[in-house]
Amino acid sequence: MHKINILLLALLFPFFSCQAAKKTVAKSPVIVRQHLDEQDQRRFDYFFYEGLKQKENHKFDQAIESFQLCAKLDSLDAGVQAELGLIYAAIGFNANAINCLEKSIKTDPDNWWYNVQLISLYSDQKIWKRCIEIAKNLQKSHPNKEEVYTMLASFYKETKEFDKAIAAYDRLETLVGINQNISLEKYQLYLLLNNQKKAIAEVDKLVNKYPAESRYKVFRGDIFMQQKMPEKAFEIYQQVLKDDPQNAFVYVSLSNYYKSVNQPEKALQSIVSALKSEQLDVETKVQVLGQYVDKLTQDSTKLGESETLFKLLVDRYPMEEQVHGYYAAFLQYQRRIPEAISELESMININSKNDQTWMRLIQIYIGQKDFKQMVTVTDRAIENLPKLPVWYFYRGIGQFQLANYRAALVSYKKGLPLIPANQPDLKSDFYAQIADTYFKIESKDSAFVNYEQALAANPKNILVMNNYAYYLSLEKKDLKKAERMSAKTVELEPKNSTYLDTYAWILYQEASYSLAKFYIESAVTNLKKDEDPAVIWEHYGDILWMSKDDAKAMKMWQKSYDAGNKTDDMKKKIENKGWKR
Repeated sequence: MHKINILLLALLFPFFSCQAAKKTVAKSPVIVRQHLDEQDQRRFDYFFYEGLKQKENHKFDQAIESFQLCAKLDSLDAGVQAELGLIYAAIGFNANAINCLEKSIKTDPDNWWYNVQLISLYSDQKIWKRCIEIAKNLQKSHPNKEEVYTMLASFYKETKEFDKAIAAYDRLETLVGINQNISLEKYQLYLLLNNQKKAIAEVDKLVNKYPAESRYKVFRGDIFMQQKMPEKAFEIYQQVLKDDPQNAFVYVSLSNYYKSVNQPEKALQSIVSALKSEQLDVETKVQVLGQYVDKLTQDSTKLGESETLFKLLVDRYPMEEQVHGYYAAFLQYQRRIPEAISELESMININSKNDQTWMRLIQIYIGQKDFKQMVTVTDRAIENLPKLPVWYFYRGIGQFQLANYRAALVSYKKGLPLIPANQPDLKSDFYAQIADTYFKIESKDSAFVNYEQALAANPKNILVMNNYAYYLSLEKKDLKKAERMSAKTVELEPKNSTYLDTYAWILYQEASYSLAKFYIESAVTNLKKDEDPAVIWEHYGDILWMSKDDAKAMKMWQKSYDAGNKTDDMKKKIENKGWKR
């Protein structure tokens, strides 16, 4: 009926999944009244039931007014105070709600319904001491109510009175018998009290009470593993396998055992057996699969078996998003990109609101340099999650790579207002991309303005510092500022060939040829295999030329040309054998 009642149910019945369900129906409040004359009695009844009607229709103001009229006639009526308390709780007036319910239990202290509503309110506010006081009073009047002990144990756990929580569970156990949830709760509490012996005794009780239940035996074996007694654990696991060979949980535990004794192949084999089991629910399988997916994808000796397992899980659970995700990771590792894309598309069909799936798909197309598809995917991502700025960022990058610079600017500018205030780094990256794009369309002043914006958002954006400095050097503009920014990038990443090249080029523009030569040679030394060397070699040649090392300059220019730098300027340098110094 109200938010408070839903919370109450969660509070009272956490342990009944493994026992016969007992249907509990909240009784209507008992109205305790003063002696009223006949006329006042009729007025009271009218206002009370009018209040109930208005409450059911969620007309809380009118309901409060009706119950307050009742209270004027009989201020001690517990039912009226309880109803007012519930309405105040529903509209967020917790102090008023507590005050009214306290009045109701003062008048009718044994009323279960009033007390548990008040407990729920105090529980919401984490006032555990008062919750305990009320629950203990209920215990006196309702000593055989199971929920009393569930509540008490829960509250004692909150106040870290673990021994009292155990005592409450002990009393509950006398009412309902040995119960999995109670025993496991007591097991955890004994561990918190550093009483491992009694904790294990709780598990042993379950093993002895339910000898046919293999899961308790497996848990007992897991405890042996925690106690660094793998031999005893293995003995239990083997017995479980003998009695219950289809038990999926024992395979999970066996995997942990085999890992502990350095037998990774058997550990993986056990996990595969668990994942194939019909006994293991899909949520647990996904959790287990997540722990082993790296090994399954990278073990080259088991590729066929892993492939079969992934296909089995995908076929069996076609609507499980994460299963497709793990299979996609396996396929990506095998460089089977079209199949990986197909699995990611299946994930999007299942849940188009998962931003991580869209991002994985975008990253694949970036890796393939398929910028046309990248733009298409970001368009689709925007349709499904239009308020995430990252899609506009990647769409702009794709459009930039396709030389659709005007469209890229539109994308970036649409995304900018969506960036939260607590993401300055992303804002800086947006402005940096806008600046790079403006430079491409020869709007250089706009480019420099946006570089400034990028650094204002994130003064430590090293990529912006490099690009800004380099473009200033190309324009031979504000070279001292360019030198300061570039020097900072080299200080932060002294082996980055791109940053070293920029710094060398700025020094070259300032006619500091000796220093320029030192840094360009460092850039060449730090070139990585996957980096394009053509521009760096051209810069090296220019610096060598101005350093009057003509032969080596010609050699560098030729290397740059052969590496693909076939610009008219490059051809002219080679054909004219340099230029007049």
